Amino acid sequence: MKIAVGLSGGVDSSVAAKLLLEQGHEVCGVTFRMLGGIVGYTGVHADQNEDRIVDEAAQAARMLGIPHRVYDLSAAFERDVIRYFVESYRAGETPNPCYLCNKRIKFGLFLDLALRDGFDAIATGHYAKVSRNAAGRYTLERGADIQKDQSYFLALLSQYQLSKTFFPLADMTKDEVRSIAAAAGFGNAQKADSQDICFVPGGDYTAVIDALAPNAFPAGDFIDVTGKKIGTHRGLHRYTIGQRRGLALPFGYPVYVVSKSAAANTVTVGTEADMAAASCTVRDVNWIAAVPQEPFSAEVKTRYRQQLKNARIEPVGETSARVVFEVPERAVACGQAAVFYHGSAVLGGGIIASTEFTASAL
Repeated sequence: MKIAVGLSGGVDSSVAAKLLLEQGHEVCGVTFRMLGGIVGYTGVHADQNEDRIVDEAAQAARMLGIPHRVYDLSAAFERDVIRYFVESYRAGETPNPCYLCNKRIKFGLFLDLALRDGFDAIATGHYAKVSRNAAGRYTLERGADIQKDQSYFLALLSQYQLSKTFFPLADMTKDEVRSIAAAAGFGNAQKADSQDICFVPGGDYTAVIDALAPNAFPAGDFIDVTGKKIGTHRGLHRYTIGQRRGLALPFGYPVYVVSKSAAANTVTVGTEADMAAASCTVRDVNWIAAVPQEPFSAEVKTRYRQQLKNARIEPVGETSARVVFEVPERAVACGQAAVFYHGSAVLGGGIIASTEFTASAL
């Protein structure tokens, strides 16, 4: 097959391309430009960092002996991801831009352009697995390296997208990938993994949002769970559910952000017990397994770095669901992804729309 591999210059994508070559595929490395007109937050244009990524990817392609090309996806990225990121914060949510970017950009627009250019499929260095079941439906599973598994971020992919996607690292650990890269003489064999969202250098979300939407987040009231004003916050985008540090509130015991209201411009704080969510509703659900007709038991993640939690999933139509936690869950944030699992299989996932607290909380 003729496969376009998303090549970032990192060790994962480089080894993914190498493995596909060894399987006999015709491989081309493709690097994305997505930050074109966005100004960085240290006075440096974000596209300077992309120049480095493009150069590193081109070097990896030369090492592999494959062609390399660059796709400019910046207009769609600004429209579908950056604007979403800001508007989600304005709605009082805590967005997960990578979750949406995978659906619309990395496995959406990239796939469309690759097929246009004559490729049969795309591939990336994600740690996840695509299979096809006996009914002919494509499935998504967790990668073999549980510490690196990225299936959580891929739960919005459609059957069509899954059918055209390869994840060559599905059955490998990160150590195995680094060993292959080292044996091949790749200079990126020990390159550190990126921890930041691509347009959030250093993880400073508030600086990014202030630059993208100046004056969009005025100060407002801190309130307690009874609705009493207890202080003044500095803008909704500075706070996320479960946050403890940086509140500067005069309590003699720890308090946390429990919820946010964009309509009232308030941030509610309370004790750790006040954060306990009995359930949540999930919108824009993508069912990878068959669309369920009845409630069922599953395991759920409401954050990426989280242990799977037991829950009852109650479908509401075809694209919504209510998640009832077996044990009340801490710090469930609207705007984040809720992903449903059965063992290693991803059943589906969507965006957390609302949270229902335990009787002891709100």
